[in-house]
Formats: sequence, C-alpha cells, structure tokens
Amino acid sequence: MMYVCMILAFPVGGSAAAVPLTTSADCARAQDAAERAERDYDAMKKEYLAQIADSGHPDASQRRALADEDVEQAKARAGAERICNRG
Repeated sequence: MMYVCMILAFPVGGSAAAVPLTTSADCARAQDAAERAERDYDAMKKEYLAQIADSGHPDASQRRALADEDVEQAKARAGAERICNRG
C-alpha cells in the first residue's frame, strides 16, 4: 500500500489580519439571535414545568427537546460573546 501525505501550510506572520473584524451590526444580530433562543428556551421550559405541575409526565421526546433547546440557547449566547468580543 502506498500512503500519500499532504502538508498544509499556514502563514505564520500577520495572522491577526486574517481574522475579519466584526461590526456593531454583526454583534447586534448575534445578540438578538441569542435573546430569541433564550426566550424560546424559557417558553419551552415553562410549558414543560407546567405539564409536571399538572401531574403530567413529559415523555422522552419532550425531555430531549428541552435539552436540545438548552444547547441551542447556550450556543447562541456563546456565539454572540465570540462575535461581540472579536472587535
């Protein structure tokens, strides 16, 4: 068998210029998305807890959906922080 190796070269100097600067509009959009995701999560969690309070038992798909929504809101918040702190 013959193995082929590829070497990737990345520029060493001036790498800061390769990272595009974000604008305040980018930051605002990212923050809006994070706030929407947080509202969606809060609304879903409220419904989930209301079902439990009414002696209901959320099934596995409902628990998974709530967990997925939690992950989405965390990713959106982290993305906003990354974009807004990039400057």
